[in-house]
Formats: sequence, structure tokens, C-alpha cells
Amino acid sequence: MIHVDEAALNSLKNALSTAGERYKSNLARLTNLINEITKGDIQGDPANDLLAKFQAKQDIFNSITRTIEDAEEYAGVQTTKFGTLISDLQSGMK
Repeated sequence: MIHVDEAALNSLKNALSTAGERYKSNLARLTNLINEITKGDIQGDPANDLLAKFQAKQDIFNSITRTIEDAEEYAGVQTTKFGTLISDLQSGMK
């Protein structure tokens, strides 16, 4: 038997939101670090190679961001639908 309640769905949505914010924050920090390193500590071909490799992964980073945001949105929609379903069932039982 599977037990689902609105609080668990809200908890999942909040966990996804937190994960998304952490991911975005870490990605921003990494982007800043790569930019600082390639403009200061590393020069020339090594800097260009590092920056090019990082930039080549931007589509992947953006895809991960969209996936997390989509999952968060989906969890929110499903939580709302579930809450509505429960309310409708309770109203029908009165």
C-alpha cells in the first residue's frame, strides 16, 4: 500500500526547490571561479582550454537547471491537484 499526503508532496516540492537553488548558487560560484582563474592565475592556452571546456558544458548545466525547475513545477501542480481531489472527495462524503 502506498500512502501519499499533501504534506509529503509539499515536502518533495520544497526539497526540489532547495536543490535547485543550491545548484544555481554552486554553478554561479563555479562560473565566477573559472572566470577569475582564467583571467588571472592561468594565462594563455591553458586558460583558453579551461574556459572552452567549461563553456562547452553550458548546455548540460542549463539542461540540469531546467530539469530541476520542471520537476519542482510538476511537484507543485501535482500537490495542488491532489489537494483539490481530497477536498472534492471530502465534500462528496458529507
